[in-house]
Amino acid sequence: MNEGLNKLIITITDKEIIDLILNYNESEREKIIIRALKIGLIALKNIETTTNVDYVEKEFQKFISQVDKEFIQLKNEFENRLKETDELIQKKLTENFDPQSGLMSRVLEQYLGEGGRLSDLFDEENNSSATAKIKKILAEYFDSDASKVVSLLNPNNPESPLSTFKKEMMERLIAIEKEIKASQVARKAVEEEREKGTQKGLDYENLVFAQIEKIASIFGDTCLPTGRTSGLMLDSKVGDIVVTLNSASTGGAILSMVFEAKDKQMNLSALLEELERAKENRNAQASVAVLSGKNVIKDVNQTIGVFRDYSNNRTICVLDKIDPDPVFLEVAYKLVRAKLLLALRVREMRSGTIDLALINNLIEEIIKKLDNLSLVKGTLTKASGFINKAQEDLDKIKEEIRKTLTELSEKTKIPNKN
Repeated sequence: MNEGLNKLIITITDKEIIDLILNYNESEREKIIIRALKIGLIALKNIETTTNVDYVEKEFQKFISQVDKEFIQLKNEFENRLKETDELIQKKLTENFDPQSGLMSRVLEQYLGEGGRLSDLFDEENNSSATAKIKKILAEYFDSDASKVVSLLNPNNPESPLSTFKKEMMERLIAIEKEIKASQVARKAVEEEREKGTQKGLDYENLVFAQIEKIASIFGDTCLPTGRTSGLMLDSKVGDIVVTLNSASTGGAILSMVFEAKDKQMNLSALLEELERAKENRNAQASVAVLSGKNVIKDVNQTIGVFRDYSNNRTICVLDKIDPDPVFLEVAYKLVRAKLLLALRVREMRSGTIDLALINNLIEEIIKKLDNLSLVKGTLTKASGFINKAQEDLDKIKEEIRKTLTELSEKTKIPNKN
Protein backbone atom coordinates (compact mmCIF):
# COMPACT_ATOMS: atom_id res chain seq x y z
CA MET A 1 0.00 0.00 0.00
CA ASN A 2 1.43 3.46 -0.96
CA GLU A 3 1.41 6.07 1.81
CA GLY A 4 -1.22 8.78 1.30
CA LEU A 5 -3.44 6.55 -0.90
CA ASN A 6 -6.43 4.58 0.40
CA LYS A 7 -5.96 1.90 -2.24
CA LEU A 8 -4.93 -1.74 -1.91
CA ILE A 9 -4.19 -4.03 -4.85
CA ILE A 10 -4.81 -7.71 -4.08
CA THR A 11 -3.87 -10.63 -6.33
CA ILE A 12 -6.13 -13.68 -5.87
CA THR A 13 -4.68 -17.05 -6.90
CA ASP A 14 -7.01 -19.37 -4.99
CA LYS A 15 -9.05 -21.21 -7.67
CA GLU A 16 -12.08 -21.77 -5.44
CA ILE A 17 -12.29 -18.05 -4.60
CA ILE A 18 -11.87 -17.10 -8.27
CA ASP A 19 -14.67 -19.50 -9.33
CA LEU A 20 -17.00 -18.02 -6.71
CA ILE A 21 -16.27 -14.47 -7.87
CA LEU A 22 -16.81 -15.37 -11.54
CA ASN A 23 -20.36 -16.56 -10.71
CA TYR A 24 -21.33 -12.89 -10.29
CA ASN A 25 -21.88 -10.34 -13.06
CA GLU A 26 -18.73 -8.42 -13.91
CA SER A 27 -20.36 -5.13 -12.83
CA GLU A 28 -21.07 -6.56 -9.35
CA ARG A 29 -17.73 -8.29 -8.65
CA GLU A 30 -15.93 -5.36 -7.05
CA LYS A 31 -18.87 -4.71 -4.68
CA ILE A 32 -19.10 -8.45 -3.82
CA ILE A 33 -15.32 -8.70 -3.11
CA ILE A 34 -15.39 -5.58 -0.87
CA ARG A 35 -18.42 -6.86 1.05
CA ALA A 36 -16.88 -10.35 1.46
CA LEU A 37 -13.60 -8.83 2.75
CA LYS A 38 -15.50 -6.56 5.12
CA ILE A 39 -17.61 -9.35 6.61
CA GLY A 40 -14.61 -11.72 6.77
CA LEU A 41 -12.39 -9.17 8.50
CA ILE A 42 -15.16 -8.28 10.96
CA ALA A 43 -15.67 -12.00 11.67
CA LEU A 44 -11.90 -12.46 12.19
CA LYS A 45 -11.90 -9.47 14.52
CA ASN A 46 -14.83 -10.98 16.41
CA ILE A 47 -12.96 -14.33 16.69
CA GLU A 48 -9.86 -12.53 17.97
CA THR A 49 -12.01 -10.60 20.44
CA THR A 50 -13.63 -13.86 21.58
CA THR A 51 -10.14 -15.34 22.08
CA ASN A 52 -9.14 -12.24 24.04
CA VAL A 53 -12.28 -12.51 26.14
CA ASP A 54 -11.41 -16.16 26.89
CA TYR A 55 -7.92 -15.02 27.83
CA VAL A 56 -9.36 -12.28 30.05
CA GLU A 57 -11.66 -14.83 31.70
CA LYS A 58 -8.69 -17.13 32.42
CA GLU A 59 -6.68 -14.20 33.72
CA PHE A 60 -9.63 -13.14 35.85
CA GLN A 61 -9.86 -16.64 37.34
CA LYS A 62 -6.12 -16.53 37.99
CA PHE A 63 -6.60 -13.10 39.51
CA ILE A 64 -9.35 -14.41 41.84
CA SER A 65 -7.03 -17.24 42.90
CA GLN A 66 -4.27 -14.74 43.63
CA VAL A 67 -6.72 -12.57 45.58
CA ASP A 68 -7.64 -15.56 47.72
CA LYS A 69 -3.97 -16.27 48.36
CA GLU A 70 -3.31 -12.63 49.20
CA PHE A 71 -6.26 -12.54 51.58
CA ILE A 72 -5.03 -15.72 53.27
CA GLN A 73 -1.55 -14.24 53.47
CA LEU A 74 -3.01 -11.00 54.84
CA LYS A 75 -5.07 -12.94 57.35
CA ASN A 76 -2.04 -14.91 58.48
CA GLU A 77 0.03 -11.76 58.70
CA PHE A 78 -2.73 -10.04 60.67
CA GLU A 79 -3.05 -13.03 63.02
CA ASN A 80 0.73 -13.05 63.49
CA ARG A 81 0.67 -9.35 64.25
CA LEU A 82 -2.15 -9.87 66.74
CA LYS A 83 -0.25 -12.76 68.26
CA GLU A 84 2.86 -10.61 68.53
CA THR A 85 0.78 -7.83 70.00
CA ASP A 86 -0.83 -10.26 72.45
CA GLU A 87 2.57 -11.61 73.44
CA LEU A 88 3.87 -8.09 73.83
CA ILE A 89 0.86 -7.14 75.94
CA GLN A 90 1.26 -10.30 78.00
CA LYS A 91 4.91 -9.48 78.43
CA LYS A 92 4.16 -5.92 79.39
CA LEU A 93 1.40 -7.06 81.75
CA THR A 94 3.77 -9.53 83.33
CA GLU A 95 6.45 -6.90 83.65
CA ASN A 96 4.00 -4.48 85.17
CA PHE A 97 1.51 -6.60 87.10
CA ASP A 98 3.31 -9.79 88.14
CA PRO A 99 2.64 -10.06 91.90
CA GLN A 100 6.22 -11.09 92.58
CA SER A 101 8.37 -9.17 90.11
CA GLY A 102 6.00 -6.81 88.34
CA LEU A 103 6.50 -3.13 88.23
CA MET A 104 3.02 -2.57 89.60
CA SER A 105 3.73 -4.55 92.74
CA ARG A 106 6.93 -2.62 93.28
CA VAL A 107 5.22 0.68 92.58
CA LEU A 108 2.33 -0.25 94.86
CA GLU A 109 4.82 -1.14 97.50
CA GLN A 110 6.53 2.15 96.84
CA TYR A 111 3.35 4.14 96.78
CA LEU A 112 1.13 2.15 99.17
CA GLY A 113 3.76 0.80 101.40
CA GLU A 114 5.23 2.56 104.27
CA GLY A 115 6.11 6.07 103.06
CA GLY A 116 4.49 5.48 99.61
CA ARG A 117 2.84 8.11 97.51
CA LEU A 118 -0.62 6.81 96.45
CA SER A 119 -1.58 9.84 94.38
CA ASP A 120 1.33 9.33 91.99
CA LEU A 121 0.07 5.85 91.06
CA PHE A 122 -3.08 7.10 89.22
CA ASP A 123 -1.74 10.37 87.89
CA GLU A 124 -2.12 10.21 84.10
CA GLU A 125 -0.02 13.30 83.68
CA ASN A 126 2.87 11.59 85.32
CA ASN A 127 4.63 9.57 82.61
CA SER A 128 6.24 7.34 85.18
CA SER A 129 2.91 6.15 86.61
CA ALA A 130 1.63 2.67 85.79
CA THR A 131 -1.66 4.05 84.49
CA ALA A 132 0.10 6.35 82.01
CA LYS A 133 2.30 3.51 80.75
CA ILE A 134 -0.66 1.14 80.19
CA LYS A 135 -2.61 3.86 78.41
CA LYS A 136 0.35 4.57 76.15
CA ILE A 137 0.76 0.91 75.20
CA LEU A 138 -2.94 0.41 74.37
CA ALA A 139 -3.17 3.69 72.45
CA GLU A 140 -0.18 2.75 70.31
CA TYR A 141 -1.86 -0.43 69.00
CA PHE A 142 -5.62 0.20 69.14
CA ASP A 143 -6.52 3.85 69.75
CA SER A 144 -7.40 6.38 67.01
CA ASP A 145 -6.93 6.17 63.22
CA ALA A 146 -3.18 6.38 63.59
CA SER A 147 -2.89 3.08 65.47
CA LYS A 148 -0.79 0.24 64.03
CA VAL A 149 -3.78 -2.08 63.51
CA VAL A 150 -5.82 0.56 61.64
CA SER A 151 -2.78 1.51 59.55
CA LEU A 152 -2.22 -2.14 58.64
CA LEU A 153 -5.79 -2.52 57.29
CA ASN A 154 -6.00 0.86 55.49
CA PRO A 155 -5.98 0.29 51.65
CA ASN A 156 -4.95 3.93 51.09
CA ASN A 157 -1.78 3.46 53.15
CA PRO A 158 1.10 2.78 50.70
CA GLU A 159 2.78 0.53 53.29
CA SER A 160 -0.36 -1.59 53.82
CA PRO A 161 -0.65 -4.96 51.99
CA LEU A 162 -4.18 -3.94 51.03
CA SER A 163 -2.83 -0.95 49.09
CA THR A 164 -1.00 -3.19 46.58
CA PHE A 165 -4.02 -5.46 46.33
CA LYS A 166 -6.32 -2.50 45.60
CA LYS A 167 -4.01 -1.17 42.86
CA GLU A 168 -3.74 -4.55 41.08
CA MET A 169 -7.47 -5.15 41.27
CA MET A 170 -8.28 -1.74 39.73
CA GLU A 171 -5.80 -2.28 36.87
CA ARG A 172 -7.26 -5.70 36.03
CA LEU A 173 -10.85 -4.48 36.18
CA ILE A 174 -10.00 -1.63 33.77
CA ALA A 175 -8.39 -4.13 31.36
CA ILE A 176 -11.47 -6.38 31.52
CA GLU A 177 -13.76 -3.41 30.83
CA LYS A 178 -11.74 -2.51 27.71
CA GLU A 179 -11.92 -6.09 26.39
CA ILE A 180 -15.68 -6.25 26.91
CA LYS A 181 -16.22 -2.93 25.13
CA ALA A 182 -14.08 -4.07 22.18
CA SER A 183 -16.10 -7.27 21.90
CA GLN A 184 -19.39 -5.34 21.95
CA VAL A 185 -18.18 -2.99 19.20
CA ALA A 186 -17.15 -5.93 16.97
CA ARG A 187 -20.45 -7.75 17.48
CA LYS A 188 -22.41 -4.57 16.74
CA ALA A 189 -20.52 -4.12 13.45
CA VAL A 190 -21.35 -7.69 12.38
CA GLU A 191 -25.03 -7.26 13.35
CA GLU A 192 -25.29 -3.99 11.40
CA GLU A 193 -23.86 -5.62 8.28
CA ARG A 194 -26.24 -8.57 8.65
CA GLU A 195 -29.20 -6.21 9.20
CA LYS A 196 -28.52 -4.42 5.90
CA GLY A 197 -28.99 -7.66 3.93
CA THR A 198 -31.99 -8.76 6.01
CA GLN A 199 -33.86 -5.45 5.54
CA LYS A 200 -33.71 -5.70 1.76
CA GLY A 201 -35.30 -9.15 1.89
CA LEU A 202 -38.06 -7.93 4.22
CA ASP A 203 -38.94 -5.01 1.90
CA TYR A 204 -39.49 -7.35 -1.06
CA GLU A 205 -41.32 -9.87 1.14
CA ASN A 206 -43.77 -7.11 2.15
CA LEU A 207 -44.32 -6.24 -1.53
CA VAL A 208 -45.09 -9.88 -2.37
CA PHE A 209 -47.46 -10.20 0.58
CA ALA A 210 -49.41 -7.10 -0.48
CA GLN A 211 -49.92 -8.47 -4.01
CA ILE A 212 -50.90 -11.96 -2.83
CA GLU A 213 -53.37 -10.47 -0.32
CA LYS A 214 -55.11 -8.61 -3.15
CA ILE A 215 -55.48 -11.81 -5.19
CA ALA A 216 -56.58 -13.87 -2.15
CA SER A 217 -59.32 -11.37 -1.31
CA ILE A 218 -60.99 -12.09 -4.67
CA PHE A 219 -61.65 -15.71 -3.61
CA GLY A 220 -62.10 -15.08 0.10
CA ASP A 221 -58.89 -17.01 0.83
CA THR A 222 -56.91 -16.35 4.03
CA CYS A 223 -53.42 -14.86 3.54
CA LEU A 224 -50.96 -14.77 6.48
CA PRO A 225 -47.30 -13.62 6.75
CA THR A 226 -45.26 -16.42 8.38
CA GLY A 227 -41.64 -15.58 7.51
CA ARG A 228 -40.78 -14.58 11.09
CA THR A 229 -42.39 -17.54 12.87
CA SER A 230 -41.20 -21.14 13.16
CA GLY A 231 -43.21 -23.88 11.48
CA LEU A 232 -43.54 -27.65 11.96
CA MET A 233 -39.81 -28.29 11.38
CA LEU A 234 -37.47 -27.65 14.30
CA ASP A 235 -36.22 -24.02 14.37
CA SER A 236 -37.24 -23.50 10.71
CA LYS A 237 -38.91 -20.32 9.41
CA VAL A 238 -38.92 -21.32 5.73
CA GLY A 239 -42.19 -20.33 4.05
CA ASP A 240 -42.81 -16.56 3.99
CA ILE A 241 -46.57 -16.45 3.23
CA VAL A 242 -49.28 -19.09 3.69
CA VAL A 243 -52.63 -18.94 1.87
CA THR A 244 -55.50 -21.15 3.04
CA LEU A 245 -58.24 -21.64 0.45
CA ASN A 246 -61.79 -20.54 1.25
CA SER A 247 -63.65 -23.51 2.73
CA ALA A 248 -66.65 -22.65 0.55
CA SER A 249 -64.49 -23.53 -2.47
CA THR A 250 -63.12 -26.74 -0.96
CA GLY A 251 -66.30 -28.22 0.47
CA GLY A 252 -64.86 -27.91 3.98
CA ALA A 253 -61.50 -29.52 3.19
CA ILE A 254 -58.34 -27.70 4.29
CA LEU A 255 -56.10 -26.79 1.37
CA SER A 256 -53.18 -24.36 1.53
CA MET A 257 -50.25 -23.12 -0.53
CA VAL A 258 -47.03 -21.49 0.65
CA PHE A 259 -45.11 -18.66 -1.05
CA GLU A 260 -41.38 -17.89 -0.82
CA ALA A 261 -40.23 -14.33 -1.70
CA LYS A 262 -36.70 -14.37 -3.17
CA ASP A 263 -34.59 -11.24 -3.69
CA LYS A 264 -31.11 -12.78 -3.64
CA GLN A 265 -29.35 -15.00 -6.16
CA MET A 266 -29.36 -18.77 -5.76
CA ASN A 267 -29.16 -21.95 -7.85
CA LEU A 268 -32.32 -23.59 -9.19
CA SER A 269 -31.69 -26.88 -7.36
CA ALA A 270 -31.35 -25.08 -4.04
CA LEU A 271 -34.56 -23.15 -4.68
CA LEU A 272 -36.55 -26.29 -5.53
CA GLU A 273 -35.28 -27.98 -2.36
CA GLU A 274 -36.35 -24.95 -0.34
CA LEU A 275 -39.83 -25.06 -1.90
CA GLU A 276 -40.13 -28.71 -0.83
CA ARG A 277 -39.07 -27.82 2.74
CA ALA A 278 -41.51 -24.90 2.77
CA LYS A 279 -44.42 -27.25 2.01
CA GLU A 280 -43.38 -29.57 4.82
CA ASN A 281 -42.72 -26.76 7.31
CA ARG A 282 -46.09 -25.05 6.66
CA ASN A 283 -48.12 -28.24 6.01
CA ALA A 284 -49.09 -26.96 2.55
CA GLN A 285 -50.03 -28.93 -0.56
CA ALA A 286 -48.22 -26.59 -3.02
CA SER A 287 -45.40 -24.06 -2.96
CA VAL A 288 -44.62 -21.03 -5.13
CA ALA A 289 -41.31 -19.12 -5.38
CA VAL A 290 -41.80 -15.43 -6.26
CA LEU A 291 -38.60 -13.96 -7.74
CA SER A 292 -37.68 -10.27 -7.78
CA GLY A 293 -36.23 -10.72 -11.30
CA LYS A 294 -35.02 -13.33 -13.77
CA ASN A 295 -31.44 -12.93 -12.54
CA VAL A 296 -32.33 -14.39 -9.13
CA ILE A 297 -31.82 -17.88 -10.60
CA LYS A 298 -28.15 -17.50 -11.47
CA ASP A 299 -27.54 -20.80 -13.30
CA VAL A 300 -30.55 -21.22 -15.66
CA ASN A 301 -32.43 -17.89 -15.53
CA GLN A 302 -32.84 -17.56 -19.32
CA THR A 303 -34.63 -20.91 -19.70
CA ILE A 304 -37.07 -20.36 -16.85
CA GLY A 305 -38.49 -17.07 -18.07
CA VAL A 306 -41.23 -15.46 -15.98
CA PHE A 307 -43.24 -18.61 -15.15
CA ARG A 308 -42.36 -22.30 -14.75
CA ASP A 309 -44.11 -25.34 -13.28
CA TYR A 310 -42.19 -28.19 -11.60
CA SER A 311 -43.07 -31.59 -10.15
CA ASN A 312 -44.59 -32.06 -6.68
CA ASN A 313 -46.71 -28.91 -7.00
CA ARG A 314 -43.76 -26.49 -7.12
CA THR A 315 -44.02 -23.31 -9.21
CA ILE A 316 -41.71 -20.36 -9.96
CA CYS A 317 -42.89 -16.94 -11.16
CA VAL A 318 -41.51 -13.40 -11.36
CA LEU A 319 -42.77 -10.24 -9.62
CA ASP A 320 -40.25 -7.62 -10.71
CA LYS A 321 -39.31 -5.39 -7.78
CA ILE A 322 -38.58 -2.46 -10.12
CA ASP A 323 -41.76 -2.81 -12.19
CA PRO A 324 -44.06 -4.97 -10.02
CA ASP A 325 -46.64 -6.08 -12.59
CA PRO A 326 -48.61 -8.78 -10.68
CA VAL A 327 -49.94 -10.64 -13.73
CA PHE A 328 -47.38 -13.50 -13.54
CA LEU A 329 -47.98 -13.88 -9.79
CA GLU A 330 -51.73 -13.80 -10.39
CA VAL A 331 -51.44 -16.56 -12.98
CA ALA A 332 -49.29 -18.68 -10.66
CA TYR A 333 -51.74 -18.18 -7.77
CA LYS A 334 -54.82 -19.08 -9.77
CA LEU A 335 -53.25 -22.04 -11.58
CA VAL A 336 -51.93 -23.57 -8.36
CA ARG A 337 -55.30 -22.96 -6.70
CA ALA A 338 -57.14 -24.63 -9.58
CA LYS A 339 -54.79 -27.64 -9.49
CA LEU A 340 -55.39 -28.14 -5.76
CA LEU A 341 -59.17 -28.03 -6.23
CA LEU A 342 -58.94 -30.39 -9.19
CA ALA A 343 -56.87 -32.88 -7.18
CA LEU A 344 -59.41 -32.67 -4.36
CA ARG A 345 -62.28 -33.48 -6.71
CA VAL A 346 -60.37 -36.46 -8.11
CA ARG A 347 -59.71 -37.78 -4.60
CA GLU A 348 -63.40 -37.42 -3.75
CA MET A 349 -64.33 -39.56 -6.78
CA ARG A 350 -65.99 -36.72 -8.61
CA SER A 351 -63.73 -36.93 -11.64
CA GLY A 352 -66.65 -38.05 -13.79
CA THR A 353 -67.95 -34.50 -13.86
CA ILE A 354 -64.53 -33.08 -14.92
CA ASP A 355 -63.45 -32.63 -18.52
CA LEU A 356 -59.72 -33.28 -17.96
CA ALA A 357 -58.82 -32.74 -21.57
CA LEU A 358 -60.49 -29.34 -21.59
CA ILE A 359 -58.74 -28.34 -18.36
CA ASN A 360 -55.33 -29.40 -19.68
CA ASN A 361 -55.96 -27.42 -22.87
CA LEU A 362 -56.90 -24.38 -20.80
CA ILE A 363 -53.70 -24.65 -18.75
CA GLU A 364 -51.55 -25.05 -21.86
CA GLU A 365 -53.28 -22.07 -23.43
CA ILE A 366 -52.57 -19.95 -20.34
CA ILE A 367 -48.88 -20.89 -20.29
CA LYS A 368 -48.56 -20.21 -24.02
CA LYS A 369 -50.17 -16.80 -23.62
CA LEU A 370 -47.85 -16.08 -20.70
CA ASP A 371 -44.88 -16.57 -23.02
CA ASN A 372 -46.50 -14.19 -25.51
CA LEU A 373 -47.13 -11.73 -22.69
CA SER A 374 -43.48 -11.84 -21.68
CA LEU A 375 -42.38 -11.21 -25.29
CA VAL A 376 -44.79 -8.31 -25.72
CA LYS A 377 -43.68 -6.83 -22.41
CA GLY A 378 -40.06 -7.04 -23.55
CA THR A 379 -41.02 -5.31 -26.76
CA LEU A 380 -42.80 -2.63 -24.76
CA THR A 381 -39.69 -2.00 -22.70
CA LYS A 382 -37.17 -1.91 -25.57
CA ALA A 383 -39.10 -0.40 -28.47
CA SER A 384 -40.35 3.03 -27.42
CA GLY A 385 -41.62 3.75 -30.98
CA PHE A 386 -44.24 1.00 -30.72
CA ILE A 387 -45.15 1.50 -27.09
CA ASN A 388 -48.84 2.27 -27.56
CA LYS A 389 -49.45 -0.75 -29.78
CA ALA A 390 -47.49 -3.03 -27.46
CA GLN A 391 -49.45 -1.76 -24.44
CA GLU A 392 -52.76 -2.54 -26.17
CA ASP A 393 -51.55 -6.06 -27.01
CA LEU A 394 -50.34 -6.49 -23.44
CA ASP A 395 -53.67 -5.48 -21.92
CA LYS A 396 -55.56 -7.67 -24.38
CA ILE A 397 -53.47 -10.74 -23.52
CA LYS A 398 -53.88 -10.03 -19.80
CA GLU A 399 -57.65 -9.91 -20.21
CA GLU A 400 -57.68 -13.13 -22.22
CA ILE A 401 -55.60 -14.86 -19.53
CA ARG A 402 -57.95 -13.68 -16.78
CA LYS A 403 -60.99 -14.91 -18.73
CA THR A 404 -59.34 -18.29 -19.27
CA LEU A 405 -58.43 -18.49 -15.56
CA THR A 406 -62.03 -17.68 -14.65
CA GLU A 407 -63.23 -20.46 -16.93
CA LEU A 408 -60.68 -22.82 -15.37
CA SER A 409 -61.86 -21.87 -11.88
CA GLU A 410 -65.48 -22.59 -12.85
CA LYS A 411 -64.52 -25.98 -14.28
CA THR A 412 -62.70 -27.01 -11.07
CA LYS A 413 -65.31 -25.70 -8.63
CA ILE A 414 -66.67 -28.37 -6.31
CA PRO A 415 -70.43 -28.85 -6.84
CA ASN A 416 -72.74 -28.12 -3.94
CA LYS A 417 -73.44 -31.37 -2.08
CA ASN A 418 -77.04 -30.29 -1.55
